Amino acid sequence: MRDDVQPASSAADASAAIKAKPIELSQDDTLEDAAAAIFFASLEHFLANVPLLPTSSAPESVHQMRVALRRLRAAIGLFRPTLGGPALETARDRAKTLASVLGAARDWDVFGVALKSGVQDAIGDDASFHALTDTLESCREKAYRAAHEAVSSDDTSRFVGDLQLAIERHDWEVEPEMRTPGSACRFAAHALTRLHKRLLKKSKGLATLSAEERHLVRIALKKARYGAEFFESLFADGKAVHAYLRTLSDMQDQLGVFNDMEVANGLLDRIDAENPEALRASGFIRGWFAHAAQQGVAHAKKSEKRLKKLAPFWT
Repeated sequence: MRDDVQPASSAADASAAIKAKPIELSQDDTLEDAAAAIFFASLEHFLANVPLLPTSSAPESVHQMRVALRRLRAAIGLFRPTLGGPALETARDRAKTLASVLGAARDWDVFGVALKSGVQDAIGDDASFHALTDTLESCREKAYRAAHEAVSSDDTSRFVGDLQLAIERHDWEVEPEMRTPGSACRFAAHALTRLHKRLLKKSKGLATLSAEERHLVRIALKKARYGAEFFESLFADGKAVHAYLRTLSDMQDQLGVFNDMEVANGLLDRIDAENPEALRASGFIRGWFAHAAQQGVAHAKKSEKRLKKLAPFWT
């Protein structure tokens, strides 16, 4: 099961973070109707996780809210310029701002988990490591306070209210042919082809790419994956859909490890500046991450080959 999607039939625990639900579109849908359904699903995904922020499920709820906001931004970008307008661009900007605040909290969570998955055992009971983890927890608490304030702010209330109204009123400009029955299918095939070609181009030579280039591949992966998830119900070959999404999900996870290491270096810089007693442990952790990154090269080569062989499910 993909980590961003849960079956519509699954009964989520009331205390667990809510993943995105599959979007059900019809072969006869207009592009405008499909867009409204996708925008609404992303907003619903975000709102479902807001009440969980003060609970023990906070780390996963923060992650799911970020995913929801990324999906919303990806959807708005995907439909542009065929369908768009000021209301959607404002929503996209607001989503980006809010996601950046949530992202700061999420980064500390991911970093903390990484330390517990091997690093802690390797470094042992070291005073410098304790200084580092104490500072990490302090920074994490500050980031979570900022996340709470952002989610409960008037700006977020306006973001939600304005977007709900825009969806209800179809407050956007759309090309006339995209209001015809079946236009969602036609648009989907074209858009998915474009996203796939862009991904193939950016991932060429994946194992040798720089950190910045790998980041651009991750972005292309996410956009291709979200696009496929948005439109998968329009295509009959469920097996091909699953294979496509599974491959993109695996690649995203592998590149995510590289990205987490890049983020960790920035977090370690902050910890070093706030607590010099953590410097010894910080140096050890940087070396640990650098070694782990080298092990990902072989995976990157396999992923690129796998992607080249992957058959689009929409053709």
